[in-house]
Amino acid sequence: MATVMAGFQVLPNGKDMDTNGILPNVVKVVENSGLKHEVGPMETVVEGSTADVFTLLEKVQQVAVEEGASEVITNVKMHYCPEGLKIEDKKQ
Repeated sequence: MATVMAGFQVLPNGKDMDTNGILPNVVKVVENSGLKHEVGPMETVVEGSTADVFTLLEKVQQVAVEEGASEVITNVKMHYCPEGLKIEDKKQ
């Protein structure tokens, strides 16, 4: 299966909620995923199989809810190429 690259932004929402307590835990899930990743100021980029990327997206949304968000908006951009992609390819 070809590698895909996905950039995503997790936006937890809830009444009187401080997202600073949630987002570090979301980043920990990404770091523990085993997927190659880069955390940036506006989004996180990961590379992996489509199934692994979608599994990670499910996990980060669930963690945000477990940490107190009443809802989570996740913006996702995916780049697929049959030959596969790497984060380094996008930096050239």
